[in-house]
Amino acid sequence: MNLDVFGWLADESGCGYYRLQLPLQGLAALGYATAADQRMPPAARDNSDTVIVGQRVCMPDPTVLWQALAAQGRKLIFEIDDDLWNIDASSPKAHAFFAREDIRDNLRRNIAVAAAVTVTTEPLADIVRQWNPNVHVVPNGVPDWLLDHQPPQRTDGTLTIGWGGSATHAMDFEQVSDQLRRSLTRNPVTEFHCMGSDYGSWMRVPRDRARFTPWVDSVQDFLRTIDYHVGIAPLRPHVFNQSKSALKAIECSALGIPIVASAVRPYEDYVQHGTTGYLVRRDHEWAGHLRALTSDPDLRAAMGAAARAQARDHTISRLAPLWEKAILG
Repeated sequence: MNLDVFGWLADESGCGYYRLQLPLQGLAALGYATAADQRMPPAARDNSDTVIVGQRVCMPDPTVLWQALAAQGRKLIFEIDDDLWNIDASSPKAHAFFAREDIRDNLRRNIAVAAAVTVTTEPLADIVRQWNPNVHVVPNGVPDWLLDHQPPQRTDGTLTIGWGGSATHAMDFEQVSDQLRRSLTRNPVTEFHCMGSDYGSWMRVPRDRARFTPWVDSVQDFLRTIDYHVGIAPLRPHVFNQSKSALKAIECSALGIPIVASAVRPYEDYVQHGTTGYLVRRDHEWAGHLRALTSDPDLRAAMGAAARAQARDHTISRLAPLWEKAILG
């Protein structure tokens, strides 16, 4: 099998999907032969013409192989989508792992020998340029089919406020827990749907006002399960979060769901306040913005339509040429 591009996955979760699997699907639609896996097959390792895109390569054995391939003159692209040097201690496992000096050294060395680096945002690009000047900012995008998908929203009069993500957002929910719980209490026709990690229980939202959906088998199944009427995206103004992308808002936008998000850089750069959703600059605004959207179906519909129109510029078909330039240019 001849491969133009091989994506070397660090994981098969959301990061692996959005930063390798989906982009390679976009390149395949442009005519390239692509594949992705957590194990590197001989077809990629032994073919000098195959470009290898490695997702945050930093473990000892993968680093040995990465460095050996670089010494052979292979074209390597290093992909990273988080500021791994500033993880908050509220995510203890990730914080401890990426604080290890051997892991940090591997990250630096593997970035340095790559032909190019791909990142999600400009703040993250500024960080990695100290080790490699050839950095391409390629924003996160969503699959095109999401724009035509109708979320399975409740029609029984209960309005769902929702969020989905990993167990690394404790510091973010600390800022909204009181406001969100108060908003749910004051509006008896609302519920909170948490997907992936159960921050509803963590925030002590009453059980009859909260639902929890664990991780599903794939990101595409996860996207099909989103059933919010209104999405939320809390984000603490922390140095780690300054390099994050607006992916949660983009997902909701593509589904026609208005969002209430923290006025932190990722969302300030994407959410059009009062048009596609609301930006929260003071804590008390969470309740007011949620009340406005849950009490006015026409406002939700108008904002949802505007959000979906905006998301058309953030599909993988629109972003595939940027990936092509970064990886193959």
